[in-house]
Amino acid sequence: MGSRIMHLMIANRIAEYFPVEDKQAFLLGGIAPDAVSPKELSHFFKGELQDYSRRIDYNGFLDKYRSQTESDYILGYFVHLIADDLWLKGFYLPWLKNRLEADNELSNLYYHDFRLLNAKLLKHYGCANELNPMLRSLPTICELQEVKSQDVESFLPDVINDMEYEEDVINETLNVFMFDQIIGYIETSVDKGLVRLKAVKR
Repeated sequence: MGSRIMHLMIANRIAEYFPVEDKQAFLLGGIAPDAVSPKELSHFFKGELQDYSRRIDYNGFLDKYRSQTESDYILGYFVHLIADDLWLKGFYLPWLKNRLEADNELSNLYYHDFRLLNAKLLKHYGCANELNPMLRSLPTICELQEVKSQDVESFLPDVINDMEYEEDVINETLNVFMFDQIIGYIETSVDKGLVRLKAVKR
């Protein structure tokens, strides 16, 4: 799945184009599914990894909380699920799962890349100073069956920590991913998120 910072960038980019009344709630919804572990329920997984039928039922989430779609938090959560479904189908199932299972050392490089990408993406999008204050308080958000507001509140220090980095890592080389590849993933997630949000709001 995409990293916390990737999801934050996706939600923030969507908020530039979609009329969000409560941006803080939208951003928090955009990271909320990762606030709990394991993630089976919070990510609305369907299908199995073994037979490659795995998917994220983001429409099922929307159907479950249809009465709350006026909430920017719910819409941010919806966008997160869309982005993770893209990651699942574009990265994990086609090649990443195979390589991680074949090479025990690759998982360390994978998570190291995520740490490098945190810095590279924050630098690229230039929004850290804007977003950081929004992660330091918790507005009133929906109490979902899958993720409680307390889960999100406890999770925020981890996200804030992800935003801290040394300048020298900006130029460090990625091992598993390419930077343009990740930018493409983020921008595609933004595009698809906007398409689906506009359909919800018709």
